[in-house]
Amino acid sequence: MTEERKPLPRGNDDMSLPAGKTCGDCIHCRRCTTMFGHIPADESCDWSPSRFTEKVNSTV
Repeated sequence: MTEERKPLPRGNDDMSLPAGKTCGDCIHCRRCTTMFGHIPADESCDWSPSRFTEKVNSTV
């Protein structure tokens, strides 16, 4: 049984994602949601400092 939780909010530290961004916007989202229990709506990273790296959309 999977329990749903509220997204982790932005804080006032180096673990917050950029304003307007969530884990779902990061290239590491799949790994973090699979291994560390994050959800794509989280606004805070468990890595300190945040390792947020925005996905690049390709139009190929």
